[in-house]
Amino acid sequence: MLGVRIPPALSSENKEKMPGTQRYVVVSFLVAGALVWATLARLFSSLAYMLSLPDPALIGSGFTATTLVGLLGAGAAVFLSLRSRRVRTYSDEVVAELVKVSWPDRQETKRSTVVVIVTSLVLAAMMGVFDEVWGTITGLIYS
Repeated sequence: MLGVRIPPALSSENKEKMPGTQRYVVVSFLVAGALVWATLARLFSSLAYMLSLPDPALIGSGFTATTLVGLLGAGAAVFLSLRSRRVRTYSDEVVAELVKVSWPDRQETKRSTVVVIVTSLVLAAMMGVFDEVWGTITGLIYS
């Protein structure tokens, strides 16, 4: 084909995988939206309290007007983010790169975990010994 190399991210076999990866993008945006909602609801509730503004309960005692404003703000942020071509392109590229990552198998993960735990215990013991030695030395010097 005239020596033109098509990048793997643009090949036809990856185009078929893209709808499957789109769900990861959408789910991550929804999770981020839930976090933004919780943050905005708290922020608006605190702001209403500081300004002595009423915050009437709309549904039960937990869903107030500030919670609704936070939900609308978070929904707008998610909607605008999903509609933004730059944000979607970036998130699609992130998912495409994560699909290419070779994740360790279960056995390798277990071995690595054991190495980390043993190393941490050995270093903690060494630091404990050093602390005891230096504590004894400084105790002799200052007494």
